Amino acid sequence: MLLLSDESSRDLVGSKGIELIYKVFPDGEQYVRLPTSVAGEHVIYVTRAYPNQDRSLVRSLLVINALKDLGASRVGLFMPYMPYARQDRRFLDGEAISIDYIIKSLKNAGLDELFVVDIHKPEVLERNGLGINLEPFQAYSSLLSNLKNPLVLSPDVGSLWRAKKLAQLISADFDYLEKTRDRFTGQVSIKPKDISAAGRDVVIIDDIIATGGTIINGINALKGEALTIRVIAAHCLLLNDADQKIISAGAAEIICSNSILTNYSKADVSQLLFTAIK
Repeated sequence: MLLLSDESSRDLVGSKGIELIYKVFPDGEQYVRLPTSVAGEHVIYVTRAYPNQDRSLVRSLLVINALKDLGASRVGLFMPYMPYARQDRRFLDGEAISIDYIIKSLKNAGLDELFVVDIHKPEVLERNGLGINLEPFQAYSSLLSNLKNPLVLSPDVGSLWRAKKLAQLISADFDYLEKTRDRFTGQVSIKPKDISAAGRDVVIIDDIIATGGTIINGINALKGEALTIRVIAAHCLLLNDADQKIISAGAAEIICSNSILTNYSKADVSQLLFTAIK
């Protein structure tokens, strides 16, 4: 098996991989060349897809096609952060279901296996017949210690399964944050649905932090009750100084994976790939 990486993902494969030859022409079009013969080889291309998601996806299509065209027996892609994954269904008439189309394009290019980390809705992989969702919860658990009466919360019921899996690893309770509106005053309140956060070390977990608004609302709802509040997500885009806003809101710590490189990339997703391909 060969591991092929681009410049964005060199640290994910270390000395175990070979590096793609790549450049961008003055007009913005991309050039790729494979640095070694791949005939008869099982090759996994490793790439980060953020930032510059569109460019990364086009590059991946070029690489996958080239690998198959030059005789690779099997082609895999490790793209820990999968772009366009949040548009997983048609919310309004006429919308493109982006993640389905991206996966279909990768399949049509010749991709045999896809590895992603904590994709927004894992069921999209099953319905498209391609992809393994690698779960980072064990890596998170090793970064959490000495928590007092811990409680793991998801920001909504859709991510409750993430809270449950992490809670099982650190022997914690789990719940989700529920938004309610007073029918008379119109005031909106957010609180754990069933379990009180009073006097507990709380961990809020989600798959993505973009602008941080959902997380900040959760922190504001828990302040004054929880002892401490930590925030965990696999994919930290942290747009518009979201990290500083989260810390200012009262988070004691932000923990991210290195699917996207940030100052908070403490959980290493490369080990998930090496475990999967063994």
